[in-house]
Amino acid sequence: MAASYSRRIDFFEFDVAPDEELPDYEPNTAPQYAVEDFATPLHTYSLRQVDRKLQLLVPFGPSPAASYKIINQGSFRLFSKKPDIQMMRESHGPSLDQPVVSIRFNTDGPLPWRPRAQFTHTDSHGTANEYAMESRNFADWAVSIGGITFFWRLEGRPVSLVLSEKNASMVIARFTYSGSGTMASGGAEVGDLTIYRDGLSIDQDGVERIISGLMVVVVHYKRMGRHYWNDGPLRVGSLDRTQVPPQNGSIASHSTL
Repeated sequence: MAASYSRRIDFFEFDVAPDEELPDYEPNTAPQYAVEDFATPLHTYSLRQVDRKLQLLVPFGPSPAASYKIINQGSFRLFSKKPDIQMMRESHGPSLDQPVVSIRFNTDGPLPWRPRAQFTHTDSHGTANEYAMESRNFADWAVSIGGITFFWRLEGRPVSLVLSEKNASMVIARFTYSGSGTMASGGAEVGDLTIYRDGLSIDQDGVERIISGLMVVVVHYKRMGRHYWNDGPLRVGSLDRTQVPPQNGSIASHSTL
C-alpha cells in the first residue's frame, strides 16, 4: 500500500504569466473649461417699456440672440380667454413674428392662497409645454423645469431679480432694474437681463423659459404696486456669478405706490 502524505498547496505554483501585457491608457482627456467661460455672460438683454402694454426685450450689441415683443393685456380681464401676457419672437424677414410664450396668472388656486402663475412655452420642435410657478412666501417664485426646481429672488444692492437652482449659490440669470425701473415709459429701459452659461441656458428654448419666468415676477410686482429701481450708477459687473446676496438683503430703492 502506497504511503499517503499531505502538504500545503502553494497557489502561486499555478500562476501563469499573461500572454501579453495590458495596454497603457492615456490619461483623462476631458475638455478643460476655463472659469471665465462660466463667469462671462452668455446673453445680455435690455427690457424697454414702449407703452402701457408693449415691452421690447432686445440683445445688447451684435448678437445672434433673438429679440422679443412682450404684450401685457392688462390687470382686469374678467371672462377673457386670452393670456395675461404674450411673448412674440421677432422676425427679421417677411414672415410674421412668432408667438412662443403665453402667461396666465392664477387667482383662483387651491387653499392656502398664494401668488400663482403658469406659462406655456412652444419649443423649437413645435411642442407646447406648460410650467407652473408659485410664491409660497410671497417673495420668492419657484418653477420646476426638467425636474429641477429654480427660484427667482428679489435682491438688493443693486435691486435685482436673481435666478438660481434651489439651495445653490450659482447665479444663472440676473435682471437688474434701471434708474427708471418699473416706472419707465416712452421706450425707456426697465432693466437689463444677464444670462450665464448653464444647462438651462444652453439653447434658445432654455433662454425663453428663463425670460418667461422673469416676466411673471416683473409683472406680478408691478401689478401689486411694488415699483423698483436703482439710484445712482449701476455696478452690475461687480457682482460675482457665484455670489447670491443674502435673502434678507436690504432693497436699496423701492416704492409701494
